[in-house]
Amino acid sequence: MRTISVINQKGGCGKTTIAINLAAAFGEMGKKVLLIDLDPQCHASIGLQVSAEEVDFTSYDLLLNPRVQIQQVACPIDENLHLVSSSPILSAIEHELSGQPARETRLLSKLLKLGDTYEYIIIDSPPNVGLLTFNALMAAGEVIIPLDASHFSFQGLQKLLETLDLLESETKHKIAVHVLASNIDKRTTFSRDLIMAAESTYGTILMDTVISHSVRFKEATKRGVSIFRMKGSDRLKREFLTLAGEIENRVSVFEMVDIEDWMTRLHGPRKVPEGILFVIDAPHARSVYLTGEFTNWSSEGIGMQKDTDDGFWKTTLHLEAGEYEYRFIVDGVWIKDPNNADSVLNEFGQENSLLIV
Repeated sequence: MRTISVINQKGGCGKTTIAINLAAAFGEMGKKVLLIDLDPQCHASIGLQVSAEEVDFTSYDLLLNPRVQIQQVACPIDENLHLVSSSPILSAIEHELSGQPARETRLLSKLLKLGDTYEYIIIDSPPNVGLLTFNALMAAGEVIIPLDASHFSFQGLQKLLETLDLLESETKHKIAVHVLASNIDKRTTFSRDLIMAAESTYGTILMDTVISHSVRFKEATKRGVSIFRMKGSDRLKREFLTLAGEIENRVSVFEMVDIEDWMTRLHGPRKVPEGILFVIDAPHARSVYLTGEFTNWSSEGIGMQKDTDDGFWKTTLHLEAGEYEYRFIVDGVWIKDPNNADSVLNEFGQENSLLIV
């Protein structure tokens, strides 16, 4: 599974157009694709004729509610394309998650549970660098940054590259960058000069594909379809199929070897051949027990064993499909799982960790 976020601080650069039509292009190639609208303006949702009123859950619920999973949110658009739609209330998510742990990895946490359901995930992020964009970046192994024919776009690109460098420095999460010349009128000298300047400055990360300027994109948005459902758009279809093919041949830096580490850091419990593995890092503890709904919250709990190789306390349970609240008892102190981003309040106003099998 490859996850690609389309990001830009500048509006009007074709960000949503790229997200919609790249997702549709992969679908035309027979790939299973999920498009996630992470913009409170809901442009990707509007562009595919899906409104928040028509669905039970949106990306707002996905980020806020630990019980809501992607399978409940994704709605079919075409045979190979599903959409997680957005809602204007998503603009309140930064306030809702203020002070919450792992709030920048809420989306990644949900994506890691998908397995191989989709081959490509495309994220349309908002035109700013805030919590939503950081969720999009932390979830992605790759980003596409649209570059249109304007001086402001060049300035914004440099700022975004600096942001990505800072993100890698702070989180050790490396992202492959693809700069895409978009909304380009190839007939003008100005546009040709821009592409030459981009090749000179960003040659190693600039994509060979160029997306043309065309009113057909606006017509497709008005009809609520991708360019692949528009007649008389063969040139634009070829451009997006070429773009999809170019990306297909590039390698994501978010290698699969990182998945197990992220699963441990974000979920704690994870599936293993023997059942569900619970892990906690408590190297100085004398005793650690696991308790929860599967033990009727027994204070004795289930004893965990300390691994002499890595110092982690571990135990494996066989659990049926369902939801389970649980906590660890470390030297007699009840605590929630520090590695699980999903939690719910119990009747005492404390947080229980939530496991969904």
